Amino acid sequence: MLPNGWLLSPPRGPVVRTGTMPQGMAPSSNGALMAVVESGYSPPGLSLYRLPGLMRVARIALPGAFGKPLWVDATHVLVPGANADALLEVDIRTKTVRRIAFPKGSYPVLVAVARDRATYAVACDGDGTIRIGTLEAIGHASPVSIGGRPGGLGFSTSGARLFATVRSSSELYVIDPISRSSTHQSVGLHPSALAVAGDKLYVALTDSDALAVYDARDLHLISRIDLRDAQAPFRTIGVSPNALFLAGETAFVTLGAANSAAVVRNDRFVGRMQAGWYPTDVAEVGARLYVLDGKGEGSRPNPRYRMATHDDTDYIGAIEYGSLRAYDVGGALKAGGDPQGSLGWNAAAESAVVRPGGPIRHVFFVLKENRTYDQILGDMREGNGDPALAWFGAKVTPNEHALAARFGLYDNTYTSGEVSAAGHMWSDAAFANDYVERFWPPMYGGRRTTDDLSAGDGPRVPGAGYLWGSARRAHVSFRDYGELVDRATGSTHQMVADVPSLRGVIDPHYVGWDLDYSDLDRAREWRREFEAYVRSGTLPQFEFIWLPNDHTYGSKAGKLTPRSYIAANDYAVGQMVDALTHSKVWSTSVMFVIEDDAQDGPDHVSDQRTTLFVVSPYARTGLRHEHYATVSVLRTIEMMLGMRPLSTYDAMALPMFSAFTPVPNLRPFSTLAPEVSLSQRNARTAYGSAISARLNFSVPDAAPDGVLNDILAGNH
Repeated sequence: MLPNGWLLSPPRGPVVRTGTMPQGMAPSSNGALMAVVESGYSPPGLSLYRLPGLMRVARIALPGAFGKPLWVDATHVLVPGANADALLEVDIRTKTVRRIAFPKGSYPVLVAVARDRATYAVACDGDGTIRIGTLEAIGHASPVSIGGRPGGLGFSTSGARLFATVRSSSELYVIDPISRSSTHQSVGLHPSALAVAGDKLYVALTDSDALAVYDARDLHLISRIDLRDAQAPFRTIGVSPNALFLAGETAFVTLGAANSAAVVRNDRFVGRMQAGWYPTDVAEVGARLYVLDGKGEGSRPNPRYRMATHDDTDYIGAIEYGSLRAYDVGGALKAGGDPQGSLGWNAAAESAVVRPGGPIRHVFFVLKENRTYDQILGDMREGNGDPALAWFGAKVTPNEHALAARFGLYDNTYTSGEVSAAGHMWSDAAFANDYVERFWPPMYGGRRTTDDLSAGDGPRVPGAGYLWGSARRAHVSFRDYGELVDRATGSTHQMVADVPSLRGVIDPHYVGWDLDYSDLDRAREWRREFEAYVRSGTLPQFEFIWLPNDHTYGSKAGKLTPRSYIAANDYAVGQMVDALTHSKVWSTSVMFVIEDDAQDGPDHVSDQRTTLFVVSPYARTGLRHEHYATVSVLRTIEMMLGMRPLSTYDAMALPMFSAFTPVPNLRPFSTLAPEVSLSQRNARTAYGSAISARLNFSVPDAAPDGVLNDILAGNH
């Protein structure tokens, strides 16, 4: 079972673990070896697996890597070098790597070769260009600008045309390899992989959940094949077609978000084969199909954070290994043709509270930063916690402990995203698309400096958009406090929306990301607006509130200590609950409090297990052991407010029916003062202070997380 509540049940067969986030693979011409590019959080490399037995025979470390490998001949493999700003030619006999240099900042991610085996093309993510030429000359070839994030690259059968997809503009480019002239046209949202067979061009329309088939000669659309599950509720987006392999009249398409591979035959959708977690590539060799899974076989516990390690032991990105599995094609399709299951699939239970028009008319969604369940609540004996891992227990977080005791202790809740880049997308949009899933691991591994994964718009935004758009469509009034806002130019605390869809619904005085700004001041500003809204009878039905101080500054000298930061964050939560429960709207309200991810702490159950607090007169008290996730919270909010789900994940999530009782308890909550200082500063001699001084805290998660966790472990 995955943290989101989805169930993995691929057919039995050979499977082997790979490195982190395997991005792509290619079989050798004789079918004896499979080359796999591993480009996740851990150092990148090219691994070679002997077929059909899947035994790894070599792993060659690379200075950078991304995308699919390309066999030059029986002993040489090309790998786009990404942060190495080079195309890498790997000699698999000598295990040596030759760098074919590209301009600084170009960040090559895709490579293709024409039928003549002499003309190559390389697409670069850093400068939005494509270069065409021989291997010896391509790094210095004149660039063809495509303006954005390349998703797929391939030559026509004759080699007279080069096709490229661009995620950012949702366009297909056609380039003349000789003249370098180009034309482009719009296709479906955020296209990625492409493949050519004869006169047909296949394009994966990643955020349209479709496969488009074009005539490769004049680019007229032959067919557009919907790859969504016909039984999925609401027909929401959420399968993410992201890789292609053509075998005669059959196209195999990996569906990353659906944990499966689709089979399309004669341009008709035939069915699915279930795979591991987030497949990223597929290839057929002989009678076997091979599927590469970007996240492998499931999440893991990570209890081994200890001081003085200075490594990534048990960091979520470092232990999220991929996998490579083999299938008998016919048997796998027959066994795995049904839709992937989830805990919430067809969940239909009547609830007096979780329903449109029910007693809840005001919802407050509070998002915090990066803590695990054990780290905060591991010392509560009632739940499944490890007190040895409770770095910030009851003395530091008395309000969260009191909320758990009063409103319910949730010890089986998980973040839908592993890190903030994905976690905020899951919290904002109930989905993280293929662009986010592929690029956050190398970015968090320090091999991608471009951080558009935290930006509001661009190729990271999934097909259905954000929560506030869904609220607007349902005529639900909405207010945003801190999420996706930036400081106005020349202003200290005046905020502006980072995305057009938030304009007019943000509190311009509520400060977004800034660790030097206290969550206590954020709570004070929220309370100012809240009390004014209550007095005037204009309180929005849905509020999104970001309280980021529990991220901490590590042990950076002069900054608040981790304990002070987390205590202030806890105190701010307590003050907000205090204000809500003493107001006249308390009887019709619920406040959900959850972390965006759980990457910055240990947990003996799962590296994505986190805290959840459900504050409402209708909250069912006691130990709540149901399996919930971020998307469960969002689905529950949507059901209460009459909003449509945004993705397959919230549509199929288990609603929190059992979290509520129809009999309200209107007793208010009073804030508890922490037993630790809220103003203690890190000394220059604090453990890790020198390292903290060099870390980047200007945006969430810019600091290396394994290092930051070590610092927190040494200062708790």
